[in-house]
Amino acid sequence: MPAAEAAAWRDGAQSGHARRVAVLRCIVASMVVTVLLAGLAVLIFWLVVRPKPIDYAVTRAAVRHFNVTPPPGATVNATFYLTFAAHNPNRRVSILYEWVEFRVLYGESAQLAVQDASAFRQPRRNETRLDVRAVARSAPVGEQAARELRHDLAAGAVGVDVRMRARAQFKVAGVRSRSYSLEAFCSPVVVGLSPSAARSFQSVPCDVAVS
Repeated sequence: MPAAEAAAWRDGAQSGHARRVAVLRCIVASMVVTVLLAGLAVLIFWLVVRPKPIDYAVTRAAVRHFNVTPPPGATVNATFYLTFAAHNPNRRVSILYEWVEFRVLYGESAQLAVQDASAFRQPRRNETRLDVRAVARSAPVGEQAARELRHDLAAGAVGVDVRMRARAQFKVAGVRSRSYSLEAFCSPVVVGLSPSAARSFQSVPCDVAVS
């Protein structure tokens, strides 16, 4: 290859490489700017809205017709009456609950009752109380759980866990967020078996997770 042609080829290759590097730098710069703008938008949103966590608690609990059949093949029959309080302390954020589900659990393995609640809208700075009637109809439990439940029955009180799961959207200035999964876990909820036990029930706060 003549020297002039070789020099022209090298110049062209170097020019092409320089263009690719320039394009790559532009792409990286655009990505950095996009990330910075997104972070700035989140910061501005937080400074304006100042979102606070939602508080949940079981404020009342009672049980009726509580019965445990002996093992093997032990089952539980009971009707749980729960009042579940959802407190939204935010002054700019309302919450749209698309669906809500409650579960009454005993230990890690025994699910006693499940009950759905109607969809609802929670305004800003509002506490909404949901009255839940969850019925255990021949709910199967293991031998160990059955023995512990029969002991609780004799003692006059049963300790259960209450789990709330929901799908919800957050609304700020007329703009709705995407749907989020909410979960509240309330434990232990000690329910007295006597008719008067509900009057002395102590409110149980819940651990909350949003994803």
